Amino acid sequence: MKKLIARLIYGMVFAIPLMILTYALAMASGQASDPRWISNPAQDSTDCKACHAEFFAAWEKSDHGNATTDPAFQLAWERAGKDGECLNCHVTGYDPDTGTWQADGITCLACHNPIPANHPVEPMGSDRSSQACGKCHTETYFQWQVSGHREVGLDCYGCHDPHATGLKAANSAQLCANCHRDRSSNFAHSAHSSQGLTCASCHLADTVQGANGQGHGAKDHSFFVSLGTCNTCHAYQMHDPVQVHPENPTPMPVDAMASIEKATVTSDPIPVSPLGYTTLSGLIGVALGVIIAPWIERRQRQRRNDNDEREGR
Repeated sequence: MKKLIARLIYGMVFAIPLMILTYALAMASGQASDPRWISNPAQDSTDCKACHAEFFAAWEKSDHGNATTDPAFQLAWERAGKDGECLNCHVTGYDPDTGTWQADGITCLACHNPIPANHPVEPMGSDRSSQACGKCHTETYFQWQVSGHREVGLDCYGCHDPHATGLKAANSAQLCANCHRDRSSNFAHSAHSSQGLTCASCHLADTVQGANGQGHGAKDHSFFVSLGTCNTCHAYQMHDPVQVHPENPTPMPVDAMASIEKATVTSDPIPVSPLGYTTLSGLIGVALGVIIAPWIERRQRQRRNDNDEREGR
């Protein structure tokens, strides 16, 4: 038992200096060579590009990235007399007192805040709630609040990619099918589908506000099918003498939302902590000390024996 304790002590003697050296080297190497190691927090989206090139490229072409420079916005803004209220949602960091702002468009910092002092060691904060989107997309947010999607906890982020400002699927039909599998399968064999209609054709009807652009609720996100939506195609059938619908149609199976599968994208890198390297080097140091301990012990015994012989013991 004493030998084991002694050898563990030898192991710690080797491990502690090695851990300290490894930690110092890891910190120095990270600061010197890693472009993500920013001593001062990023202040604009170009700083984020160094690590998040893919997200930056998508954002740069998106409605968020071009919220200020978009010709449609510029024209509407001119007609509104360059009303400062518009800039609350079309730029980042707008100051109504001075009429200035931090950056054009909806940049990374508009949604990713606060900035940790030691980023990227600590990930950036991100508000993915529908309330955050609703600060600008007010009409759409109000519609979503009365929808079935809200009842089951499916928020904006579940369907929309905030970086590319597009859907998280190739098209709306594919996106709806992620949750409404049975309904999507049945709809594929319907008369509506044969005419080229999709789920969005009826459940995401155009809104009056849509004339002002996508940011102003171009589509109704309550997902209700109103009589007006049906009358878009079937208005003449309201008084048509021909029987349009049979008395006993084959009932369509009622499908509750099968599941909610949210496609998640993590924009924050997972940094490798220097503590991981330090712990590993510590374990190596302990193992090295335990292995070398028998040689050290033999050397000490030999030295004691030599001393005893010289002293005539």
